[in-house]
Amino acid sequence: MKKIIIILLLLQSCLVFGQENTFQKEWNFGVNAGITMSKIRFFPSISQVQLLQEAGGISVRYISEKNFGIQAELNYSMRGWKEKTDTLGNRNKYSRSLYYIELPIMTYVYFDLGKRTRLIFLAGPQIGYNLGEKILEKEIYHDEEIVAEEPKYYNRLVQRKLDYGILGGTGLELRTGIGNIIVDGRYYFGLSDIFNNRRSDDHQSSSNQVLEIKLTYFFKVR
Repeated sequence: MKKIIIILLLLQSCLVFGQENTFQKEWNFGVNAGITMSKIRFFPSISQVQLLQEAGGISVRYISEKNFGIQAELNYSMRGWKEKTDTLGNRNKYSRSLYYIELPIMTYVYFDLGKRTRLIFLAGPQIGYNLGEKILEKEIYHDEEIVAEEPKYYNRLVQRKLDYGILGGTGLELRTGIGNIIVDGRYYFGLSDIFNNRRSDDHQSSSNQVLEIKLTYFFKVR
């Protein structure tokens, strides 16, 4: 009986050792591109629709252990907001694009769905800096009897250049012989404001809110 137990323990040790040796740490570098659908979370709120724009940059990822790693990116991202008009056009038309350089640092968690496919999850903090802005559309509604008042923030430049918040998303990864291709969806929740938001201003909060669909290509370095 003792011999059987010893043999079983030895077999178990060999299996565990073999499983540990099957995992190899990875360094990956790549590029990413995608579309952004953004709003600004104003308070009091403003009726908005998603402003569709673009984003792209470079990515680096280190997988340190099975099912876990760290992913960082340096991106150029277009954000902003577009105010919603009613079907009769009885409201001001306004949209503005904001340009950011951003650095997300995310935890990368994956689960194998097969030999080549992974389900992935991303989450972590992100910081950004506003590089500039552009008014895309500005039309003040008026008719013979009514002239809409132009809000103060229409011509106010971004006052708080530094932006920070939290980012999370999920997607699928296809691992091939020529590299790894990832399609994921992300949501960025800004914790900072773009305006100073004094009591005398139109709004007391003005943070970035961005939904993003991104395609990333990684190649393995080692």
